[in-house]
Amino acid sequence: MINIIEENEIVRYLTSKKLSYGLLLEIKDHFMLQISDLMEEKNIGFQEAFLTTKMNWQHELEMVRADRFSFRKIARIEKIAVQARFRNIAVNAVIASFLLSALFYFSTDAFIYLQMTLWMVTVGLLLYNFIWRKMTLYHYLQFSFHPLVLRNTFIGAIVCAGVYFFFNRFTLYDTASLFNSDVMRTFFIYGMLTNIQLLYNSARRINVLI
Repeated sequence: MINIIEENEIVRYLTSKKLSYGLLLEIKDHFMLQISDLMEEKNIGFQEAFLTTKMNWQHELEMVRADRFSFRKIARIEKIAVQARFRNIAVNAVIASFLLSALFYFSTDAFIYLQMTLWMVTVGLLLYNFIWRKMTLYHYLQFSFHPLVLRNTFIGAIVCAGVYFFFNRFTLYDTASLFNSDVMRTFFIYGMLTNIQLLYNSARRINVLI
């Protein structure tokens, strides 16, 4: 059996890998089960079984860059989960932004009301995170350098520059201006929806590198 001192040693080791709380608890259970099995089957002590288990998990717990747009390092198993959340956030933002952009063709004031709504939701989530201590001021200052925000800025600059160059050179000016404004508004919605999802996940204590 693993005693409380040995269990705390496992927790300290997993904590050093900067795992999110939920993932830490899950992996801790696996560690304790594997260590207990090794101690019984091979009749060895805790330290030897613990070392063997750490070696078995070496690849999954290796510290790697969280994202190509981030210098932060997290465990490889955590990166897999974080990247999956990033993909879900991006897909949700793309689908919703195109659906909401359709409102522009039915009402010229739709974008203004939508813009106000998105800002209100963003401010509301920020206040909730601050009041309930889900996010610190330090994390908020880091928000502008979040991998998804940096990626959106980079992609947005390329897309908008390419669209502006192509349509202003090869189409009528009025058509180009209209298309550019639609692209900019759609990308604005996409960026806001991305930020809202990041803040929402932060409020739920889900690791999205905030």
